[in-house]
Amino acid sequence: MKNIYKVLCFVLLATVFAGCPSDDNVYAEPPKPYAEQYPIDEAAIEDFLATHFVTVDADFNTTFTKIETGGTETPIKNMSNLAFKMVDRNDLTYKLYYLVLNEGDAAGESPIKVDSSFVSYKGTLFDNTVFDTAESPVWFMLQDVVPGWGEIIPQFKTGTSIENPDGTVTYQNYGAGVMFLPSAFAYYNGSIGVIPQYSPLVFNFKLINQKHIDHDSDRVLSVYEYYDPTKTDGSLLDTDGDGVPDYLDIDDDNDGTITKEEVKYFDVNGDKQYYEFANIPTCSGGTLKKHLDSSCQ
Repeated sequence: MKNIYKVLCFVLLATVFAGCPSDDNVYAEPPKPYAEQYPIDEAAIEDFLATHFVTVDADFNTTFTKIETGGTETPIKNMSNLAFKMVDRNDLTYKLYYLVLNEGDAAGESPIKVDSSFVSYKGTLFDNTVFDTAESPVWFMLQDVVPGWGEIIPQFKTGTSIENPDGTVTYQNYGAGVMFLPSAFAYYNGSIGVIPQYSPLVFNFKLINQKHIDHDSDRVLSVYEYYDPTKTDGSLLDTDGDGVPDYLDIDDDNDGTITKEEVKYFDVNGDKQYYEFANIPTCSGGTLKKHLDSSCQ
């Protein structure tokens, strides 16, 4: 964001998306049921996609314009690069639309929804009112911003960078897109600045870089501990079934030896080292890596 104050505006609470503690942030009444509000948001988003076209410049900046009667421009809804993701939340299934302007470099990396991302962006209302922008990229923990970011930005990859003789850095072939968020994936009943309550939002963004985070400091990056690889519904991995997902659990297999101790080794000089995830050994005859096998320490 432009400053720390605006960074705080993007921090969300568990179920109610709060902004900064200011007079502009108004909760005048209890929030509407999600099942009541989502059809309104969905209709507004789909109407916007059907009645507007987009122009994109060389840097993947976007401008949205309403199609005049008789206009021949291609509406966003008919663009081949319009995609969507189905997400279960609030006992509903949401359809999150996004435009793929550039997927990112083939060798780039995608963050997971709890990683840190280096992003530039512009946020607008459906009437093109700009409520925030960062032309220079800034770092965000995806779990600390509106929840739509954690769903859509991981669909893209980072690019490459070149350090110039003057010390500046040029970024190339980064992921770039536009997300169209229903209010439940934005600020919902929060009124923040020029953003009214229950506002669907549009974000034009560029994923410049990302960092995988080790949330529980167990020397296993959360990208390897977050999703349950045996399921396709986005379920979190909880190896020992204790209700604490592995990416937050310091003892993933509940064998009494913390994960950090199970993934260490000593090199030829007797110095303590930690295995890269791919190289963490399994127990003899086993298939699980040792830190996930309670019979192996």
